[in-house]
Amino acid sequence: MTPLTRRALVRASAASAALMCLPRFAGAATTQCAAGLPDRLTVDCASRQNFRTFRKYPDDLGLAGVVSMAFVQGRLGSYPAANLFLFPWVKPAGQALVKKEGKHWPAVAPSNETLYVSAAPIPDATLPLDEYFCRCVLQAPGASFIGFELGVPFTKAEGRLPWFTNVALADGKDVGILWNSPNLNAPWFDGDRWIPGDATCNGAAWRQLIIHGLNAASTGACYG
Repeated sequence: MTPLTRRALVRASAASAALMCLPRFAGAATTQCAAGLPDRLTVDCASRQNFRTFRKYPDDLGLAGVVSMAFVQGRLGSYPAANLFLFPWVKPAGQALVKKEGKHWPAVAPSNETLYVSAAPIPDATLPLDEYFCRCVLQAPGASFIGFELGVPFTKAEGRLPWFTNVALADGKDVGILWNSPNLNAPWFDGDRWIPGDATCNGAAWRQLIIHGLNAASTGACYG
């Protein structure tokens, strides 16, 4: 079992017992297929800023990713359906720098598509990253999102597994996508914890929408 696979399993186990910032979302056990597909995902300016920070510090930071499946009202603002959010988390190498040097990385959280506020990155992966972002940063209901994780490319062996994808983005660099979420994806993809890579609940189409959104995030512009 690879270290990353073990990490994903640990997160899934910890999720049921972890104390989250908001009450656990209702209806998490209900499974269905996401109704319909948007033409594209919007990408807010905060997520584009966070993507640039990740590119500068890929050894120290990864990105939690979520997509809003409906209109969402959070503490900082409101967000449309089909918006792609990216937010940094501090990997073990970065955590060592925090302890040793008091290192700080910039992060921003969206208040709408174009406005954002300063925020602290997720400090570690003790809690599921996508749920931490929804509940502790946006303070919005996790039931309104699907989740994934973005980081450096996976090894060739890991890349063969169905829940991992390596892809080259528009900025000319590769990323690795982990399509798993301990709790957010199952209600939307017929019980699957990862966004399927086949026709199940349009999983393959959702993956392509997310990759298209990541391409947009990698260009740095706030629109498009």
